[in-house]
Amino acid sequence: MPQLPLSNSQGSHHVMLFDLVNGGHHGTYLRYLVQSWIQKPFSTRLTLVVSPQFLTVHQEVVALVDGHPQIELMPISDGEEAQRKQASGIRLGFVEWRIFCQYAQQIRATQAMLMYFDYFQLAIAFGQPSPCPFSAIYFRPTFHYQSFANTTITLKDQVRSWRQKALLKLAMRNTQFHTLFCLDPFAVKTIQQLHLCPTVVHLPDPVEIVPVSTQSVDDLRHKLGIEQNRKIFLLFGRLTERKGVHALLESLKQLSPESCQQICILLVGEIPEQDKAKIWQQVANLCQALPVQILIQDRFLQEAEVPPYFQLADIVLALYQRHVGMSGILLLAAAAQKPVLASNYGLMGELAHRYHLGLAIEASDPQQIAQSLICCLESTNLGDVEKMQTFATQNLWSNYAETIHRGIAALN
Repeated sequence: MPQLPLSNSQGSHHVMLFDLVNGGHHGTYLRYLVQSWIQKPFSTRLTLVVSPQFLTVHQEVVALVDGHPQIELMPISDGEEAQRKQASGIRLGFVEWRIFCQYAQQIRATQAMLMYFDYFQLAIAFGQPSPCPFSAIYFRPTFHYQSFANTTITLKDQVRSWRQKALLKLAMRNTQFHTLFCLDPFAVKTIQQLHLCPTVVHLPDPVEIVPVSTQSVDDLRHKLGIEQNRKIFLLFGRLTERKGVHALLESLKQLSPESCQQICILLVGEIPEQDKAKIWQQVANLCQALPVQILIQDRFLQEAEVPPYFQLADIVLALYQRHVGMSGILLLAAAAQKPVLASNYGLMGELAHRYHLGLAIEASDPQQIAQSLICCLESTNLGDVEKMQTFATQNLWSNYAETIHRGIAALN
């Protein structure tokens, strides 16, 4: 492709947001930026480069963009999508970086944003040069986890920490790299001490505090068929082993019938095809052997459907298995002012501890989970509602959008 000039024909600024992954937070992050562009108009043009499936999965973003004169959704081609699906690991980073550079050049972007930085680092260091200045969002630094009081560091963790720092130093030497937005507030100082060129700032992990009527919650309870006098434990998101679903189900075997009689486990989210049979069989066996209620909503929920589930819950489960990085589940729970039963590992454990969000435990141990479920049944005072509110307010979507706008304005 021939080199194109980096400004469009009107000479105005043109920002490209690049994210080829669907589901989870990916659509949400883009939606909040589009909302902020619409509410607080900039002279900047905005193009979202996404996967072809994005148009189906994230229809709320499509509806926002539709017909807007300054904002465009641009899916990559089916051929390019096939190339990225055939790649994995390091190669995936290079494939997507090539697509990123191609589209930045094609649309004459004056600056660009990688909505996910972590697996691009080698490509940024050794791939083709970016045709414009770019920034990126860093999700999962772990090289500072040894400073967290409740996190036990293994040899594997130490090796990962060394590798992360080495990759980060290589990537941040790229002269077109402008700002690294880091979702982990405790990692920013460590990164700044590396004395590398790009600006490093903390980026709030966005959450929206959505009012939910009592009637909506009652309707959902009735629709799901939740039995009376049961405490509702919500496990939300893509239901995989990483989310702790198997450890949770295993823990129920250790509870007395009297405890099980008081529990409703609500599993809400898509179950990967390879896990469906195992999870459904586990649930069937448990419900046959114990008086526990386990309800499954095996589907991807649109964003507007999510808040009532968190208002319905008594306890939100965040039983990730040695999860690294931030968790939107903690924020959704805090926004609904609901306590969590969470993993004590890494950033998630540190946030649960500092903001008194609930109980933080060794989430890979079914016995600890069982003991904590009993504690949740017996306690009426888990977590600190004021600190939950503080945590949610610090991460309001408007703060997230404003932080990114400031980074963009600094280049303009």
